[in-house]
Amino acid sequence: MSLRIGTALREGARRTFTRDGLVLAVVFVVIGIVSTISFLTLLANGIDGLLELMRANQGTGDAEFALEQIRAVESVADALDPLTLPVSSAVAWLLVALTAVLAEAVNIVAVRAFFADSGRALSGSLVRRNLPLATLNGVVGGIIVNIVVAIGLLFLIVPGIFFAIAFLFLRQEIAIEDQNFVDALADSWQLTKGNRLELFALVLGVAILVAIVTRVPPLLFGTVSPTASILVSILVGGVTTVFGTAVITRAYAQLHADRAAVQNGETDTDEWAV
Repeated sequence: MSLRIGTALREGARRTFTRDGLVLAVVFVVIGIVSTISFLTLLANGIDGLLELMRANQGTGDAEFALEQIRAVESVADALDPLTLPVSSAVAWLLVALTAVLAEAVNIVAVRAFFADSGRALSGSLVRRNLPLATLNGVVGGIIVNIVVAIGLLFLIVPGIFFAIAFLFLRQEIAIEDQNFVDALADSWQLTKGNRLELFALVLGVAILVAIVTRVPPLLFGTVSPTASILVSILVGGVTTVFGTAVITRAYAQLHADRAAVQNGETDTDEWAV
C-alpha cells in the first residue's frame, strides 16, 4: 500500500495540539532555550578572546586593528551579553552536549507517544521503556546518518537526499521496535522501499511549511529587539519540532501497519493502543 500523505499531515497536525503534543512542545522550548544560551555563551567567549587580541594589537598598521573595528565587535558582544551564562567554554560545551542528548531522549518519547492510538500516551510506561539505551542508539545512529547524508550532499545532492529519506525512520525503529542503530538503519532502508518518492514529497512539504512558520514571526519581532526575535524563534521551533516528529511518526505508523500485515500479524502493535 502506498503512503497516504494527506492522512499523515492531518494526523500529525491533530496530534501536535493534543495534551501530549503541547507538553512535548513546552519541553522542547525549554531545551531550546538552554541549548541556545549555551551556544551563545560559546560564541560570546570566543568574541571576548577576539577582543583581547584586537585591543592588544590596536593601531594603524596593516597587522593592527582600528578603533572602529574594535567598537563594532564590542557592540556584538554587548548584544549577546543578556543571553549568555557566566561560565567557561568547557562548561558551555558540556551544556550543549547534554541538551543534545536530552533532546534525543525527548524525541524518542515523542515518537512513542505519537505512534500510540491515543493522544494521551505520555503517562503510560511504554513511552519510557528502555529509554537510556534507546537514546544512546538514537544519538549514535543520528550521527552516522548525518555523516552519510553530508557526504552524499558534498559530492552530489541527489545521493544525500536519497540517504536522508532511506534512513528517515531510524528513530522510529529504535523507539518502537527497540532496535539497535545498526538494525534500525537496515529496517528503515527496507521500510521506505517503494515509498521514497512519497516520503520525499512529505518531508519537502513539512520542511517548506516549517521554514515559513519559523521565519516570519522572528522577522516581525526582530524589529522590536534581537532578544525577542530569538525567544520567539525558540517558541515557534518547539511547536514545529513536535509537528515534524508527529507527521513522520504517523507516516511510519502507516507503513509499519502494512509491514505487520505482510508478516501475517507477526508484528504485535496492540501494545501501543493506549
